[in-house]
Amino acid sequence: MNRTIQFFSYEQCYKYYTKRIMNIRQAKIHGETIVAKPVLMVAFIDGVEANVFRNNQFVINDWLEGHYNMLMSQYARNSQFDDSTSIEKPFWHLETDGFWHLNYQGERLSKGRTPSKAWLKDNVEFAFFDESLWILLQNREWRTKLREYIIEHKLTDDSWKGKIVAEGLGVLAALLMVA
Repeated sequence: MNRTIQFFSYEQCYKYYTKRIMNIRQAKIHGETIVAKPVLMVAFIDGVEANVFRNNQFVINDWLEGHYNMLMSQYARNSQFDDSTSIEKPFWHLETDGFWHLNYQGERLSKGRTPSKAWLKDNVEFAFFDESLWILLQNREWRTKLREYIIEHKLTDDSWKGKIVAEGLGVLAALLMVA
C-alpha cells in the first residue's frame, strides 16, 4: 500500500532522517567502520516492503535475522572480521542514535554491554522507529529512496572511497596551510 498522508512533508522528513543516518554511531575494527547498523536498517526497510512488518513494531524473527545475515554477507567487507556481526548488536545499539526505541517488557539493561539475542527476546517486547520515520516508510517512493540512500552513503565502496578522498584532501589542506 502506498499511503500519502496529508499535511506531512515527506521531503523534510527524508532530509531529517538521512542526516540522522549519516551521523549514526558505528564501531570500528582495525580502522574500518562496521556496517551492521545500516545493514539492519536496510533489512527493516525490506521487511516493510515485503509486508513482514505491518506495524511500527519490530522483533528479531527468523525472516529478519535471515535477511540481515544475507545483507551482511553482501555488504560487510571481508577485511573487517572473520564472523559477521550478529543481529543483536545493531538491534540493541541502534537505540543510541535516537530514532530507534526499545519497548521493554522486563528487565532493563545498561547500555554498557550488548545483551544476548535470548535476553532481547525475553526482555524487549518490540522495537520501533520514531513515528515520523515510520510514516515515511509507509510510502513506497520514499521508502525506496531512503533504502538507496543508506546503500549509497553507508554501504557501498564508493562511499568509503569518498571518505578516504575527503580525509586525504583535509590532510593535504592542512599541510599546505603549514607550508
